[in-house]
Amino acid sequence: MNNNNPQSRPPMLNVSTVVKSKWKIQGKLGQGAFGETYAAVDLHSGEDVAIKVEKLDNKKIVLKLEVIALKKVQACPYVVRYIHSGRQDDYNFLVMERLGESLADLRKRTPRGAFSMSTTLRLGIQMIESLEGVHKLGYIHRDVKPSNFVMGRSKPKRGRTYLIDFGLARKYKLPSGEIRPPRRNAGFRGTARYASINSHHSKELGRRDDLWSVFYVLVEFALGSLPWRKIKDKEHIGELKERFTNAELVKDLPNEYQLFMEHLQKLGYADEPDYDFLKSLLLQVYSRDGYSHDEPFDWQRRDKQSIPPHIDLTIITWEIKKICQLKQNLKK
Repeated sequence: MNNNNPQSRPPMLNVSTVVKSKWKIQGKLGQGAFGETYAAVDLHSGEDVAIKVEKLDNKKIVLKLEVIALKKVQACPYVVRYIHSGRQDDYNFLVMERLGESLADLRKRTPRGAFSMSTTLRLGIQMIESLEGVHKLGYIHRDVKPSNFVMGRSKPKRGRTYLIDFGLARKYKLPSGEIRPPRRNAGFRGTARYASINSHHSKELGRRDDLWSVFYVLVEFALGSLPWRKIKDKEHIGELKERFTNAELVKDLPNEYQLFMEHLQKLGYADEPDYDFLKSLLLQVYSRDGYSHDEPFDWQRRDKQSIPPHIDLTIITWEIKKICQLKQNLKK
């Protein structure tokens, strides 16, 4: 047995384990290189929660850093809600609200691994909004990918994506508000498939790099795959990202994808992206292609009984109001 493989490890917590006399473990949701995430229930309130745990003997204490970052970005309404954190027995733990399925899981269930353009565009707008909120609070995420965007689970939140997993997040601003000077060799951060070319070159990451990852995600959502999807070696992936011309990557996509990419290419490490401009590009496609304001997400079409239509309509109507306001602002 390969003990280095996360999938081969025995679970850190057993079903029915109670954390801090309050949260009862119901089962495992997932695991990564340094920790595991469990479904649990609050024995006092009945609230469903997710608990991430990490062994104290880990060489890298990632969870403590995640807790610090997550607490700092709670003012952003589009990140997972922090509930509690602490230590029990031989592990650290983080309690968060339990959300629904990730965009990665939802995409895997599509016939060709792609979302419709209407779903892709709306998810893109929401992802940009989430990152804009986090950036304004002084943090960059540094691991933007479909599995770190999760749909809301409760009825009012089912039409909204939430950003999770702040284990690689970094504060990019000094207490004075100035941008931190870039390190000469910051190392690779992120997930190779979606990481920016800057990350492959071990450069310090900035706000632009989170949005480069959004760009790669949007290409994958629309086309079903990226050219380097079957490659595991991150150096090889980095070479392919540089080798592919802009036209090759977006040749079968709306021209706004090209404009999205060109905006990111103009940004330096310390530059602030024009979030409104990037969202407006996606909104232009949405409007031009004639998508309805009550257009359901792809997975809602497959299971209309599980999501009351009026809930999605309320959220979409709210989005349309934001679109109109954004267009007015752009005209000024």
